Amino acid sequence: MKRRRLRRAPEFITSCLVVFGTIVTGAFGATPDAVVAADGSGQYKTVQEAINSAPQTTSIDRPWVILIKPGTYKEVVYVQREKRHVHLLGKDPQQTILTYNLHANMKGLDGLNIGTFRTPTVTIDADDFTVENLTFENSAGPVGQALAVRVDGDRATFRNCRFLGYQDTIFVNRGRQYFEGCTIVGTVDFIFGGATAYFSKCTLHSLRDGYITAASTPSAQPFGFVFADCRITAGTPDTKIYLGRPWRSFASTIFINTEMSGSVRPEGWHNWDKPEREKTTRYAEFNSTPAPSGRVAWARQLTADEAGAINAGTVLTGTDGWNPAKTITNTPARATVTYDIEYGRAAEQSLRLDASAPAGKGPFPMVIIVHGGGWSGGDKQLDITGLFEPLTQAGFVWFSINYRLAPAHRWPAAFEDVQTAIRWAKAHAPRYNGDPNRIALIGYSAGGQLVSLAAIRGDDATRVQAVVGLAPVEDFVADMRHRGKISSSLQNLLGVPEPLSDETLARLREISPIDQLKPGAPPFLLIQGSADTTVLPEHTAGFAAKLKETGVPCETITLSGATHRIADWDNFDATYKQRMIEWLQRQLPASR
Repeated sequence: MKRRRLRRAPEFITSCLVVFGTIVTGAFGATPDAVVAADGSGQYKTVQEAINSAPQTTSIDRPWVILIKPGTYKEVVYVQREKRHVHLLGKDPQQTILTYNLHANMKGLDGLNIGTFRTPTVTIDADDFTVENLTFENSAGPVGQALAVRVDGDRATFRNCRFLGYQDTIFVNRGRQYFEGCTIVGTVDFIFGGATAYFSKCTLHSLRDGYITAASTPSAQPFGFVFADCRITAGTPDTKIYLGRPWRSFASTIFINTEMSGSVRPEGWHNWDKPEREKTTRYAEFNSTPAPSGRVAWARQLTADEAGAINAGTVLTGTDGWNPAKTITNTPARATVTYDIEYGRAAEQSLRLDASAPAGKGPFPMVIIVHGGGWSGGDKQLDITGLFEPLTQAGFVWFSINYRLAPAHRWPAAFEDVQTAIRWAKAHAPRYNGDPNRIALIGYSAGGQLVSLAAIRGDDATRVQAVVGLAPVEDFVADMRHRGKISSSLQNLLGVPEPLSDETLARLREISPIDQLKPGAPPFLLIQGSADTTVLPEHTAGFAAKLKETGVPCETITLSGATHRIADWDNFDATYKQRMIEWLQRQLPASR
């Protein structure tokens, strides 16, 4: 048989992620603490480096969030036990892949086979580890045991992830784990171990004949593997699959409301050629479709009452009441997030945004978010991500955009991209249940200048109803006078030398919102820290005064002691986001 590599996902994986891949904003609303990018555009090039950077002072309220940009990361990753409360966040599991190719029959430095348990691409020893939108892969193929992931930590959560392997794809050794909306691919025993693991709305895909599970549940442990509302699929119509076989005598595996392909064998379960385990193994099903016929006598069919008592809460509760599904189930506002949508093209560059659409018919108010970074850096998933969750909870459609950066793209490229995003949002509002007549712009730092100017210069195609400036740059001339020179950011943006000339001064006024302000502009909300030394508070106050003088409604929120860094603002005033939401709701009321 030819060695098969799983570099490209089968077509079925793409379709199932559409079904089960709804992302609910939640824990990842925080600004990332570290960014990984294979192309060098992040703080780290490898995932291991970013994990090593995590401090040992994290908590459930202050996790260490690592954003992993799209790319293939060929590395072996180890999360040591001290690295608790680490969150790995990808944008798209199809494009963000952690992979390696160790397998049990490879020779180690001692000349002996390395064995199964030294093959994981990713090993998680830490408790409270959370992952979203990533692929874990062992690409070794049909050469023996080859783990994509091994989990020894307690309270691990995986959402919208893919686990690609062949034999022994996932080893959940101990603790409790929660998998939601995931895809797991393999052949033999591709989910195995002694942990308590709950799988919700997952797809289990067998590439060829084999066994899905091999539980080794301890006898005193009430649950092993529970699969709820899942799907079982197969590589070919003639593939024959067992639901499981007992790696140890008290193996516990339950399937509830699971859609099973015709490839599942009628008998369902195998005894690992150990008849004595039929007396101790705990295998059960409820409401499998199609209805099972011919199951082994030593496996149970649960009653409706028995099945109804089995859920993520009862299975995973332990002594600490852990229920990772609760944060999703009890979230009042749900949203479907779609990443890297092209909203335009300019100078042979694709312009991309991320979009979040609330559940419901709408139409909902819309917000376009523009990141900072001195017009030459930043990203739609960096400094402003802390705004995502409160906007989602309040029922806003939001778009977070990337734009062309200096010095490769000088003014007015970034400004034109913001205008393009506004036109695109209006044209595509129905797709996201948004209201094209209720649009606000939010911009941070350099992004504040872009949204302010876009609102001031708005025409019929780009008119918006409100603007929020977060430490916005509104007065370039005052900034230049304060610094005593033109900043390097502006030199990159405009392509001008440092010495001031009349021509440069005129150009600064052309792009300064304070100098372009005119009656009829939409209402502004300006938020800034009192200790900001990057954008001086007196410059923002001057712009606020000019707004009022021009007849444009303006409100301000001053965060006492806060600096320019938005990621720290919650430490100075945890209410500013809610106050911003309430202001937006007043400016963008629903039509009566």
